Amino acid sequence: MPEMTGCDHGGVPMPSLLTAWLERPGRAATGSRGSGETTISPHDVGAASGALPPPGVEAVLDALAADPPDAEEISHALTVFAWERAAETRDLTCVMAEVDELWATLEDAGGVPLRAPAARHRLVDAWVDAVAAERGSPGIDPLSGLHTAGYLYGRVQELDRLSGTEPTALVLIVIRWAGASGPWLRIARILQAASALRSRVRPDATLSQVGTTMALALVPDDARARVERISLTKAVENGELSTAHVQVDVFAVPDTRARLPELVTRLRGGANVDHAVGLPSYRHSGTGSLD
Repeated sequence: MPEMTGCDHGGVPMPSLLTAWLERPGRAATGSRGSGETTISPHDVGAASGALPPPGVEAVLDALAADPPDAEEISHALTVFAWERAAETRDLTCVMAEVDELWATLEDAGGVPLRAPAARHRLVDAWVDAVAAERGSPGIDPLSGLHTAGYLYGRVQELDRLSGTEPTALVLIVIRWAGASGPWLRIARILQAASALRSRVRPDATLSQVGTTMALALVPDDARARVERISLTKAVENGELSTAHVQVDVFAVPDTRARLPELVTRLRGGANVDHAVGLPSYRHSGTGSLD
């Protein structure tokens, strides 16, 4: 039986990835190291606490338990896990050991589509992003004053933890606009969008700047979110957002939280996605274009 990693999470008991995987209902890991085949059951690692694992751990377990598991899904889940662990402990070595011991067990049992070196690489990259966002006062974009995308991902996990066992119903109110050729136009458009979000979206929303052509607000999935979207659309119509080709939409935050970074990346790239909710999308060319 492998020795379980024990990380310091600020004095709060927290199962390692391997422990949570072995304690998953109906889950038994088999291995082939040594002379014979062995089976590790939840009882070998101690009685289960009965508590659900935190969202980051759950995201990894869900991705690995998919039929069939997908390497991209696992990579997204490791990103969420890294952000969660970075908020709990400063010991990256210990967190990497969690991934290593789980992957060793999985590879003994027949493998996993995302190989161990790739899993470690994804974990470290996401950890660096998380620490950088935290040190950036905390996760603030220096130009717009809005939060970074990394902070947004962490905020979703925090809201889920506060809500209990069910994921919180959340949406993103997204403002996208045409890119500008010059730096001053780019700055002006970013500042206009940030100002519109602050003035027309509830004060407790998490506002985020993503790149130079998109800003968004994370809010509960409620009627007020639709009103705020309409208010932002009117800001385009009356010239408050005098940027060409402004697009205001509402998108559901995926229940599988590990897909949120992919959704944000696709939206930033201008892709049409299937998470749109509420009223039909509005696209306006704006008035008084900065061009």
